[in-house]
Amino acid sequence: MLKKVQQICKKIAVKITDIAVFMVVFPQVSFATDVGSIIDKATGYLQGGLARSIGVGAIVIAGYLCLAKQMFPKMYFMMILVGLGLIFGASTLYDTFAG
Repeated sequence: MLKKVQQICKKIAVKITDIAVFMVVFPQVSFATDVGSIIDKATGYLQGGLARSIGVGAIVIAGYLCLAKQMFPKMYFMMILVGLGLIFGASTLYDTFAG
């Protein structure tokens, strides 16, 4: 009898877990938004204050390792600089080219 109760409890726990996963993966329709606003929020997040702070920290650390310690290749340092320049300057570049 105890084994049957344990089996039933396990099945119920699996069902509850399935329902919880379903509710997390498939949000309500009222939370739906258009793709443009999702892209705008992602762009704002990528160019926000936290991302800029991390970028500056990466430049400082890579520059120190490259110039002072000679432990980081200059090519990688240049790739970091160009990549961060493109990420943070993308909106300005787009405005310049698109007019």
